[in-house]
Amino acid sequence: MVEVLIDEWVLNVESEKTVALYESHINVCDCLSCKNFRKASLFLNEEVMHFSNKLGLDLYKPTLLNAFPVEGDQVMYSGHYTICGEVIEGEMDAWDIIVGSHCFSLVEEDGNKSAECLTEPHFQIGFEVVLQWLLPESMELMKK
Repeated sequence: MVEVLIDEWVLNVESEKTVALYESHINVCDCLSCKNFRKASLFLNEEVMHFSNKLGLDLYKPTLLNAFPVEGDQVMYSGHYTICGEVIEGEMDAWDIIVGSHCFSLVEEDGNKSAECLTEPHFQIGFEVVLQWLLPESMELMKK
């Protein structure tokens, strides 16, 4: 495990096991909202990529992904990422950091199916981000 310091929180992270989890247990959805999320995520800034790499996350494979149209051709996305390891210091309901255009927070376990197979310590990070609609299909189709 590697100790990761983020603001006032201390996390013990097993990034190799987290990477393996994303490679073997988390599938990619093919709905328009998810396709757009992955396409728009290709343009994330280095700060967000560094944050995710430090934790072993695959930013393109969130679980419980929700999409809500906002002003213009933008979509607000929210979802979760599972990380192998544990929270050493920091309150679950008080962790809220901004990295690039993402807002990340620690969340309580909610029966996430991707984490059910884990017998080792793990925790979840939730996120919210507004991304541009980049697909040629109309954003209106995602509501159907």
